[in-house]
Amino acid sequence: MRRPDRKILAGALAVLAAACLIAALALLLPREEPAPPAGTPAPAPSLTPTPEPEPVPTPSETPEETGDELPTGVWAITEERQAYVEDSLTLYIPCIDITRAVHDGTDEATLNRGVGLYEYAQLPGEGNRNVSMAGHRNGIDKNGNITPYAPFYYIDQVGEGDYLYLYDSEHVYRYLYEKTWVVEPDDWGPIATAGYSCITITSCTPIGVSDHRIVVRGALDQIFDYTEDFDFIAHVPEEEATESDAPVEET
Repeated sequence: MRRPDRKILAGALAVLAAACLIAALALLLPREEPAPPAGTPAPAPSLTPTPEPEPVPTPSETPEETGDELPTGVWAITEERQAYVEDSLTLYIPCIDITRAVHDGTDEATLNRGVGLYEYAQLPGEGNRNVSMAGHRNGIDKNGNITPYAPFYYIDQVGEGDYLYLYDSEHVYRYLYEKTWVVEPDDWGPIATAGYSCITITSCTPIGVSDHRIVVRGALDQIFDYTEDFDFIAHVPEEEATESDAPVEET
């Protein structure tokens, strides 16, 4: 009986060893993924990341001492502008009945408070000075409705013969309306030095949309000493307008 038992045991061990060898070889060989059943949709490709938008180009900085020394067509950061005292200037446009303190800067937080002076603006006075500023065109209430409660809601109504004013504790700078135009939101041209003394107001257009900018400009007309009873007239007097429109007689 002992001899047959040994043969059976030896055979069983041989079969077990062969099975282990086959299993080991199977683990070492590369496996192919089974093909998907017919009609199974192919996996969706991975999404390509959306490219980041190109940053809006910033005007080059051309530091100068004062607006009198500036070349035309540059974006300048002057020492005079850097020393501007918050709210020391006031903007008054009588034809649309707005009076706003002029804040220092045009970042979002500042414009949410009102009118802001561009970093590249000059301060008012004679010379090559562009007093450029920005402000919101409209407000939005808690229900998402557009409201007129913003500085420049009616800025498009300023027109020929209208005066715009900037004043501080010493002087009143009176500007005569010159023109209105619309530009792309990344067009910095309107706030560059213009070759003369002017005021430039920028805001969004159309109302409730921010895809373009409306620009209103006035040329410096006269500088006065400030007094508490100063007469801020809204328009060119009719007789002056009539005289300027009269044909010039040749002699």
